[in-house]
Amino acid sequence: MSDDLHLTRRGLFEFIMTFLATATFAARRPLFAVSCASRVEDDRPPMRITRSRPTKLETFLRSRGIKPAHLAQESGYSRQHLLRIRLGRMEPTRRCMVEVAAACARLSRERVDVSDVFDLSPTSRLAPARSDRSLADGGPR
Repeated sequence: MSDDLHLTRRGLFEFIMTFLATATFAARRPLFAVSCASRVEDDRPPMRITRSRPTKLETFLRSRGIKPAHLAQESGYSRQHLLRIRLGRMEPTRRCMVEVAAACARLSRERVDVSDVFDLSPTSRLAPARSDRSLADGGPR
């Protein structure tokens, strides 16, 4: 055996750590970049799910120049929650509708009804509406 090769525990440990550091660096940054010419023609960008038309709330905010962050602060709901409502990904509760409409009225300084900023048609609601009697009595029996 030659004198140049002395394998110690420390040397093996340093070799393994160097190998792992190099492997993790290479995993984050590839050695060879793929050129655009080698892309397959069938590669399409991922589809974005969008609504065909903006919601009433989104139209109202744009027409009055109200920023969503201001609406979030004024209504007490988070920007993310209001974004899901504005994009039509989520149906708001009745309480949320009333509070957002009141916030829109304060921000726009005009009279705003709930029907001005939300579509109240029964087909747009996910949950069936309770009767007015059950709301007046304090809830379902």
